[in-house]
Amino acid sequence: MAELRVKSTGTLKLFENDNTSSVTIASPASLGADRTVTLPDGDVTLVAGTMSTGFAVADITGQTALGATPADTDEFVLSDAGVLKRVDYSYLKAANTPYFEAYRSSSQSIANATETTLVFDTEIVDTDGDYDNTTGIFTPQTAGYYLLIGNVAGDQWTNVRFYMKIIKDSTTIATSEQKATGGGYFPALSCSVVAYADGSTDAFKVDVYQNAGTAQNMGGAEFINFGAFKLIA
Repeated sequence: MAELRVKSTGTLKLFENDNTSSVTIASPASLGADRTVTLPDGDVTLVAGTMSTGFAVADITGQTALGATPADTDEFVLSDAGVLKRVDYSYLKAANTPYFEAYRSSSQSIANATETTLVFDTEIVDTDGDYDNTTGIFTPQTAGYYLLIGNVAGDQWTNVRFYMKIIKDSTTIATSEQKATGGGYFPALSCSVVAYADGSTDAFKVDVYQNAGTAQNMGGAEFINFGAFKLIA
């Protein structure tokens, strides 16, 4: 029966039955005495090639920085109920989509004492095409909680009550209001809210109201905007 021995010199050898001929397999650290490993009964096939020395520190600790935004196919290792699994970056990146941001590129006339939907006609980003820049309505097709943010401002108004609302379907879910007397007034309002969308029909918009006595223009600029993104749950 052949034997696998680690010699006192640190050489690992496979000895034939004659106890003299041998095959060197590797050279581990030197040992103080001979060590003998007995192979199991049966055939053992040795395959030519280079034996791996194992993982380097960089392989298992992540000591080498990526230094760039991960590609969609870059993978992370995580524990799924105790089972190690890998996941593409694309799955993680998609966790807070859809999201959008749009602004009003030019002034919009707001009738006196009439609640009016403000149409933010220029999109900065719209990942899933869920915002309609002709109606001002955001209808996310992915269920979840969303953070919605609106910022509005008027031109020079006089003696006015001015408010804005973020509306889900037909229900007001957030509001902000100002009142002013006298002339030379440039009203500005901001509003934000977290709301749930069913991923199908729930729709969100921004309505504004003014009662200065005549129609008034809502200013147009990038800071007059409406946006939302899905929260990672």
